[in-house]
Amino acid sequence: MELKVVCQCGQKFKFDVEPVNGQMPFAVNCPVCNLDGTVTANAMLAQMLTAPPPVAPAPGGLRINRHADSAPDFVSPPPLAPAAGASAPQARMTGSTRPFAAAAAAQTPAKQPSFGMGLLGGFIGAFVGVVIYFLIFKFTGMRFKLLAVGVGALAGWFAEFLGKGEGSKELGGITAVFVLAGVIGAQYFVALGWWHQFDEMELKAAQSAYTNSVAEAREVVKVIPTGSDAEVRAYLAKSSGEDGEKLKPSDISDGDIKFFRENQLPEYQGLASGQITKEEYEKKHELKTTQTQAEKDSEEKTVKTIFLLLLLSKANLFSLAAAAGLAFKLCTNA
Repeated sequence: MELKVVCQCGQKFKFDVEPVNGQMPFAVNCPVCNLDGTVTANAMLAQMLTAPPPVAPAPGGLRINRHADSAPDFVSPPPLAPAAGASAPQARMTGSTRPFAAAAAAQTPAKQPSFGMGLLGGFIGAFVGVVIYFLIFKFTGMRFKLLAVGVGALAGWFAEFLGKGEGSKELGGITAVFVLAGVIGAQYFVALGWWHQFDEMELKAAQSAYTNSVAEAREVVKVIPTGSDAEVRAYLAKSSGEDGEKLKPSDISDGDIKFFRENQLPEYQGLASGQITKEEYEKKHELKTTQTQAEKDSEEKTVKTIFLLLLLSKANLFSLAAAAGLAFKLCTNA
């Protein structure tokens, strides 16, 4: 016999069955919502088995049924509670249920949480946050330690988003390590950059000293072309006036003239004529415009020592702990 059933969810399905004592020999469930339809099928069997057979056609070809109300093609079941754990074999479905089964299979399940994608998200978030952190420190000079908390928030959010809420403690711990390593590394490179910037300023000042001295020497040689006592006396009186002490040429002693002529004037003349090179000038005045590898290594150790002292400050430790804690909390949904 063929039974046609309409489930409470609206799904229609049919199947063939051979009743045993007027009852279903197996359990039948909706192919979409899996609701038990055995009770409905038994009611349909009882209705079909108790219905009298149709009357033979009357003469003249007119067909008359003894009962006008015949069983409908599909019977809607009464409201039923879902059966708990039916273990009977499922009904054999006919080809009419295939479109509905295909539609149910077409519904793709939601993506499952992924530890690997969460790990990638934590790394990306920490990397982006550290880059922003480094740029703010380097180019604005801000030393606002709580910027590290923003790195932790970004890493935690990326890990939670790409991991689809994976939420394991392992993911939270690794993401927190990413945040700590990134922030500490950024702080070190910022400190190293500041130290090198200061060092470069000193080197540039030493390099510009020779250029300034050459320009000054040329001006002095113009004022003292022959090096006579009168020219020297006038120059010394004028230069002393530039320092705030106003002197007259008569106030300049012969000893001052002799000292200037023997010690300063030859250097001015050598710089103006180019006889004194840059290397000779720097060596004489103990100016350093280059560094040896040993000096660079020594400065590197100094930077590391200063950085460790700054790293162990209370404010910095608090910001690092807050950043790591926030990343862990966002990853694990704690």
